[in-house]
Amino acid sequence: MFRKFKNNKLSSDDVSGPEQGRRGGLIETPHKPTIISEGCRIDGKVQSSDVMYVEGEVVGQLESVSLTIGQNGQVNGDIKCRSLSILGRFDGRAECDELSLGSHAVVNATLHYKQLKAALGAVIQGELVLR
Repeated sequence: MFRKFKNNKLSSDDVSGPEQGRRGGLIETPHKPTIISEGCRIDGKVQSSDVMYVEGEVVGQLESVSLTIGQNGQVNGDIKCRSLSILGRFDGRAECDELSLGSHAVVNATLHYKQLKAALGAVIQGELVLR
């Protein structure tokens, strides 16, 4: 269960428990989501190679495979992702394949998408562009 270090290096032979593979090597763990929690504000560029969830505030650029702006989340800037779900507020420009707008979404943006799903109650100002 405990890792042993030899010369300040982790030896895969010294790893036991769920992290040890069949051949004594380390098992690669899946990516964990990037979460920007409520009360957190980020200015700048945020990139994730997997899933991103925003409940706080982001001003800048976001790049991810899948991005969800939560009901309390706010994004002001540019988004590039494969799947975009907006439940909160988004101002800016987005490019995605799949776009989903929740019933509490407030969008003031230019949205480039391939597929669109919008719930009754979503507020959209701006431009919807089918790619």
